[in-house]
Amino acid sequence: MLIADFFTVLRYNSKKAILRRLSFNKRKHYYRKGTYSEEIIWDGRRFLFPDPKKKMGDGMWVFRNVQNDALDYANGKRIKEKPKLPVNYWNPKRKYVKSEVSATDVDHAYWRIAFLDGIISQKTYDKGLLVKDKAMRLAALANLASSKEYQVIKDGQITDETIILKYSPIMHKVYNNVRYTCFEHMMNMANLLGDDFICYKTDCIYYKSSESNRQLVEQYLDSASLYWKHLKLVETPNKKEINPDDDTYKQL
Repeated sequence: MLIADFFTVLRYNSKKAILRRLSFNKRKHYYRKGTYSEEIIWDGRRFLFPDPKKKMGDGMWVFRNVQNDALDYANGKRIKEKPKLPVNYWNPKRKYVKSEVSATDVDHAYWRIAFLDGIISQKTYDKGLLVKDKAMRLAALANLASSKEYQVIKDGQITDETIILKYSPIMHKVYNNVRYTCFEHMMNMANLLGDDFICYKTDCIYYKSSESNRQLVEQYLDSASLYWKHLKLVETPNKKEINPDDDTYKQL
């Protein structure tokens, strides 16, 4: 079963009223408690109840806007998923790092890429940057593709029975393309840096420190219309965290 694409945001205290109404409906419905809200799926319609204690209600628009923008983007298109790339990658030629390390981080990488690729609108992009908790932007994008576990509602009661519901496979491709575009940029810079490349972790790349290498990275990111910052204090990532022996990692 797929999760409905659209949802309605209601006040948290209206959840009990919804459950009372479902007590007269003998069909199965579904409930989930998430990080920012609780959710009920009733006859294919999604109702979200933002958690008042976390004061996230005003930011719930991000989830709706991203969902609507992504649906508009995909409408009438044949979405092809980009080649899979690892979220973390270590240069297999660099078992040990003895030189000074530079690191460059891409600012709001997924959000920026989603905008550049036309998945979210200019309005959503600009307004989203004003959201202080960047985790909400990431969650709104990830929400396009994630499968989630719901508890079954019977006779208005939330039971211990669970079911996994999935989102549209098209939205899954849309979200994965944002991620793989980010990792593709990382791999492109890794290839340009050659033996001076050390590793990347999601949207941050580590390399042998030199002015020419920093300029190379800057020029690449500028040409891709991505925003960036050099990190002042850099610790080389733990290679065990990168897991270079994973067979999904591609050789340079």
